[in-house]
Amino acid sequence: MEASGIPDGVRELIVQHIASVAQLEVLLLLFDRRPAAFDAAEVSRELRIDAGSAATLLGDLAARGFLEPTPDGPGRFRFAATPQLHAILPELAAAYRERRVAVITLIFSKPPDPLRQFAEAFRLKKGSD
Repeated sequence: MEASGIPDGVRELIVQHIASVAQLEVLLLLFDRRPAAFDAAEVSRELRIDAGSAATLLGDLAARGFLEPTPDGPGRFRFAATPQLHAILPELAAAYRERRVAVITLIFSKPPDPLRQFAEAFRLKKGSD
């Protein structure tokens, strides 16, 4: 365990897979409420975030293997992860609850993803020439 009090496995999970606090909160919401399924509107209401952002976060978490789509409607997801991930998420939830500042600092202090930065550089903006 590092001086910040965040267990090494949790630190590794954050560094490798968590890009934002909102993403972390969506993951923890679906983990805490398993086996319930959520869509973007429900996540938006629960976490008080924009529904479009919620949809993006759900899709990203599903692409990373944390969530799976459900057959009860398009855009609905539930927590579904490997046994190893399932085992570490209670530690992640505890770290976020007990050491929120340390977890948020870790999320924001990660080195930027060079591939994402490269892609962002070429993203077309509305109204640009």
